[in-house]
This record gives sequence, C-alpha cells and structure tokens, in this order.
Amino acid sequence: MVNKELVEEIKKKAKELLEAKQVDLIIGCQRASDGVLAVPVFIYKKEDVEKLVWDAYCVYNLANFLHDFPGQKVGIIAKACDIKSIIVLLQENQLKRENVFIIGVECLGVVEEKKTDKYRVKAEDIVYHEKCRACKPSIPVFYDLLISRGLKKEQPAAEEDIYAEVRKFEAKSLEERFKFWEAEFKRCIRCYACRQVCPMCYCPRCVADQSMPSWFSKAADFSGNLSWNLTRAMHLAGRCIDCGECERACPAGIPLRELNRKLQKEIKEMFNYEAGLSTDKKPLLAGFDKNDPEEFIK
Repeated sequence: MVNKELVEEIKKKAKELLEAKQVDLIIGCQRASDGVLAVPVFIYKKEDVEKLVWDAYCVYNLANFLHDFPGQKVGIIAKACDIKSIIVLLQENQLKRENVFIIGVECLGVVEEKKTDKYRVKAEDIVYHEKCRACKPSIPVFYDLLISRGLKKEQPAAEEDIYAEVRKFEAKSLEERFKFWEAEFKRCIRCYACRQVCPMCYCPRCVADQSMPSWFSKAADFSGNLSWNLTRAMHLAGRCIDCGECERACPAGIPLRELNRKLQKEIKEMFNYEAGLSTDKKPLLAGFDKNDPEEFIK
C-alpha cells in the first residue's frame, strides 16, 4: 500500500523547495497518533519533511487549507481531486497562482474509512472510497511538479457510467425520493461540518449565519435542514469536484455526495461542463454562452 520510493521523492522535493525558499511552508499529510491514519501537517522547517507520508489513508482534501495562508507562498502535496479544487479556487479568484506551488501526486485511491478496518494494512483488505471508482484520471491534470510511479495500474477500475447510481435513484417515484431525503435531512444536526470541510465554502459570512435577513430557520428541524442542505447543494452546482469530504465529515452519515452528484450530472448533460478541469475556462455560472440550453425558461 505504501510506495516508499514515491514517499521519499515527495520528501526530497519538499525539502528542496523549503531550502531554496521557493515556498514558506508545505501542506501535506503525516501519520496520525494511531500509527495508521493520516492527518494534515504544515511543514515550515526542512528537518520536518520526514513527517510526510503518502498512501491510501491520505483522505483529506488539503486544498481547503489554502485559504488560511493569504500572502504566503504555499507548497501543497495534492492528489487529483485536491487539484481540481485548486483549479476552481483559481477560477474564482480565491487564490493567486504565483502563491501556490502544486506537487501533484498520482493517486491509487483513498480508503473508505467507515468500511475499512484501519488495522488491516494489507492492500487487499482496503475498501476504496466509492468516489475513486469514478476518478478520471488518477494522474493530476494541473501541477508544477508531478511525482508518479505508475500506480494507476493498481487503481480501482473507473466506472463506465459514473452516474449509474444517480440514474437508478431518478427512476424512483417523486414520493419515494422525497421520503428518502426527508428521512436523511431529519437526522441533520446543523453542525455545518460539511461547510467547514469544503474548499468551495469560503464566504466570509455564510447565508446560514445571517440573521438580517434570515433566509431560513436555524433550528435543526426538517424545514430548516431541507433549506440548508438544498441551498448549499445549489451553491455548489458547477463547482463541486466530488471529493466527498462533506459526506466523510458528516457525523450523521447523511449521503451528501448523492445530492451533489445529481447536480453534477445535470451540469454535465446540460452544459457539457465538469468542474476543476481547466484554469482557462470561466466558472460555469459566471459566464454566458448564447448556445446554452434554455428549456427551463419555456
């Protein structure tokens, strides 16, 4: 599961960047206190690069931390989905390109923490996250430096129809779909973990926190929960890169990724657009194309 050569290459490049003062710090992952999982780490000294690790337990979308270092030159060790987030943030002028040095790393997939016994360290015992089966490609599309060791041969095969589960859910009746989300959203405790872990949720003041005017109830009841979750999902339309962090962080286990993927599917089919693939394009909903479909107006 651990590619030692790849990890050593990451450490070497991180050390070189710090020594040359090309970056002020490196954002990466280190081993957690349990000796198995991985957690974010912020490296300022070249001596500390030995803390860096890279394996299937590096589940965090590290792009979320780039907001915390305005004006600093940050090096980030990132897999493909992290880099898609960085691309969206660059498109939306939330980052300056010259302040981010991207060390792209080929990714074989990350674990589904809730389905993997963390003390089983053999590769064959790992349950890969569902999002990884839809990941195309495993090699980042955008980077300053790429570290690759041919891991894609070991990666779970990408699904042919990545929206197959969405289509299956769409086939249910309106009543069945509403009952499903009613049951799920009733369990929401309004902790906003989904918001805090999402790189795309960067508003200085969230609509959920406003009181004058108040857009929806702040109570953890179905009405308020429905409004919050649907509002957030719509705010992510054309921006969500399917990193799955919202669902991973949700203490209630609400399948938020299913909601986001429904909007992803609609954006793909209506506008042939996927978030996080190119810095050359404007954000989908920030531009106008006379050829855009307008069936919703009719």
